[in-house]
Amino acid sequence: MAKTKLESKLNQYVADLTVMYTKLHNVHWYVEGRQFHAMHELFEMYYDKVTEDLDVVAERMLQLEFKPVATLKGALEIAKIEERGEEFGKDLDFVEIVRKDFEYLLGLTMEVKEEADKAGDDPTVDIMNEFTAYYQKQLWMIKATLA
Repeated sequence: MAKTKLESKLNQYVADLTVMYTKLHNVHWYVEGRQFHAMHELFEMYYDKVTEDLDVVAERMLQLEFKPVATLKGALEIAKIEERGEEFGKDLDFVEIVRKDFEYLLGLTMEVKEEADKAGDDPTVDIMNEFTAYYQKQLWMIKATLA
């Protein structure tokens, strides 16, 4: 069976969330600066949420009889979110890194929603609507933090 565009988009989502999970741990571990404590907790909250979302998307794929990417090698081959090096960095610089990735994820969420809508897949549309609201709210908060 040929891969559908929805399956490809969902796999992109899984791959990007896989890399984002590691990247959020990276900034969680390597953050420093005046906002260390708050940012350390914030990044932990983010990677916990990414873990939940990753599971939701992969399980939805399995319900649709799609095959989610489930290896780091496979995820890295298709992810558009890039890893970051293992250097310490300033709190607000790391917030800016997360902002860019969350903006990308918001856009990808809307693309997945569009494909799910075309496929008549209302449950996936509902999942993406929840994710859209989450990223919009987090980006609003991040922008206020960076102002």
